[in-house]
Amino acid sequence: MAEKWETKITKVEPDNLLISGYPLQELVEKKTLLDVAHLLVSGELPDVRTREQLRKTALQAVMLPAPPIARNPKEDISKSLEKCLLLDDALLDYPDRPTKKTAFALGRVARYLAHLNNTEKMLDGLTGDEDLSLILFRIFTGRQPPNEKHSRLLEAMITACVDHGVTPPSAQATIIASSVRASYEVSIAHGVGAITDVHGGAGAKAALFFRESIQSSADVKAVVDDYQKQKKRIPGLGHRVHKNDPRRDVLWRLAKESGVAGRNVEMSMKISAVFKESSGKDLPINVDGVIGAIVADFGLDVSAAKTIFIIGRVAGLSAHHYEEYSRPQMRQIGFEDAIYTGKSKRSVPGGVA
Repeated sequence: MAEKWETKITKVEPDNLLISGYPLQELVEKKTLLDVAHLLVSGELPDVRTREQLRKTALQAVMLPAPPIARNPKEDISKSLEKCLLLDDALLDYPDRPTKKTAFALGRVARYLAHLNNTEKMLDGLTGDEDLSLILFRIFTGRQPPNEKHSRLLEAMITACVDHGVTPPSAQATIIASSVRASYEVSIAHGVGAITDVHGGAGAKAALFFRESIQSSADVKAVVDDYQKQKKRIPGLGHRVHKNDPRRDVLWRLAKESGVAGRNVEMSMKISAVFKESSGKDLPINVDGVIGAIVADFGLDVSAAKTIFIIGRVAGLSAHHYEEYSRPQMRQIGFEDAIYTGKSKRSVPGGVA
């Protein structure tokens, strides 16, 4: 019999995701990315003083130059970011204080993206007093001044992607590297490198699907019927664990409240019912499908959906790295044998930080 082992980070059940006891959908609605990153690593939300320290740490990281990496046009963004992580002396040299190093890593990844996407000019004139969400908005859109509601929506989409337990390939890659005591940036780079079109790429495919479908037809049923005839899979439908993805409704609501939601989000809210009517199969839309629809309505390049996934997942990979460092090195790992032993379900306090 395989030996069971404990994880205190994320409890994954059908239609239920708990980060150290807090429902992820509540965290997406009420807390910032840095709040949730602290929770993932430490098991608790930060107090006001700690939150400010994390913000300053992330901004410090954003303001440092990125490694001088050139991106091959044929190269996936995950490979480009992996190279940046491996060649970043600033991240290597940062003190190994888990929550602060996680905040620093998120800031560094934001800087890498600005460098790779040629939006570094959007970071000119930073004072260090800015919020990370507004910085991310500048990097993704190339626009300023930032729209606060749009920035909050973008951050919520990133936060929705932070973790899904120990079984996703990116988490496994980081955990295996950490089990042999790879350094922080190497362990995170392993996880990021495992994010591909197969794992983490569904949002980009969904964004392209919604955008092309809206351009070709105003009739959702016609689009679904055409895919059925061609025996093509509709991106963003179905999930290996969830029937009703717990992150779906909060992202739809925030997209509406921000004014971003348009025809693509509207289609995403209808497509599961239309698909069931057409095929007889019940495949509810998942978080990747919702993020893809929002990316399409945002007017961003479809590749932004994968980048959103990667940034969020860096926070979760950091938590898995530090948790694995607390265990015997080079242990034999059966990922299906992990059991959640973290906090029991609890409500997220307060409103949006």
